[in-house]
Amino acid sequence: MGIYDGVHQTPKYQDSGIMFLSVENITTLQSAKYISEDDFKRYYKVYPQEKDILMTRIGDVGTTNVVADNLLKAYYVSLALLKYKNTNPYFLSNAIQSDYVKEGLSNRTLKTAIPMKINKDEIGKVDVMLPTLVEQQQIGNYFKSLDNLITLHQRKYYMHQY
Repeated sequence: MGIYDGVHQTPKYQDSGIMFLSVENITTLQSAKYISEDDFKRYYKVYPQEKDILMTRIGDVGTTNVVADNLLKAYYVSLALLKYKNTNPYFLSNAIQSDYVKEGLSNRTLKTAIPMKINKDEIGKVDVMLPTLVEQQQIGNYFKSLDNLITLHQRKYYMHQY
């Protein structure tokens, strides 16, 4: 298991290159901001890959999304990158949304920070109840299917709006 945070300084943005993600991109993992390949190579030894989890750690602490592909992505310090072996990412992503884990994250935030913030080292100290891997996969696949169904219905809804 590994927990990482993104680049701490605001990068030089450009019109194309490696997509740069921040807190506001967590729901779609899409962004119109890009950094150069050179900056990416300079700042990112570890980066998001398929089935990793990105989690907000500043402001709205604990919102997650599972990375769906291996396209190169850069990310800001406001996001934490969670790389868990032997854990279903869709199960874990949804488990982090539970009241129990949200409370654990909240208890470890920096109380003097505005907006709310959690240090990346504190994230790994939060207890998450994990069933067997087989059960995680069954539950995780259910959540993934449900997310896909919601996305499909949202698209249909928006298409009917126009």
